[in-house]
Amino acid sequence: MELQTSKDELISALDQLQSVNACVIGDLVLDRYIWGKVERISPEAPVPVVHIQKTEDRLGCAGNAALNLRKLGVGVTFCSVIGEDEEGRSLERLLGSEGVPPDNIFIDQYYPSIVKTRVIAHSQQVVRIDKEIIPEKSPE
Repeated sequence: MELQTSKDELISALDQLQSVNACVIGDLVLDRYIWGKVERISPEAPVPVVHIQKTEDRLGCAGNAALNLRKLGVGVTFCSVIGEDEEGRSLERLLGSEGVPPDNIFIDQYYPSIVKTRVIAHSQQVVRIDKEIIPEKSPE
């Protein structure tokens, strides 16, 4: 059985999304991208030396899902935990700039914000560095 949808039906369905509200619950991660250029190998170890040319922070994990819903016109409420740190403040700013209110973001001084850093040189990911420490127990 083949299902066919016309262009008008798809446009109508997308327009209806503007009346939908969603609550996204999950890990709010700062995806950090560092782009650079490699011209030599380190004398200390056989690894490339990346000269940074540009750095960009983006919403990752559940934050990316919320962003995608928002861009489709869905009203989004977001619920997550971030750290009381510079990365957490960056996440709040990124959410706000995309029209997602950070009202239900809980800040925990014992929980550092999760950051996944990708180093990219010549269109190739060189390494990914994850900062993710989940405390055993937080009073918060």
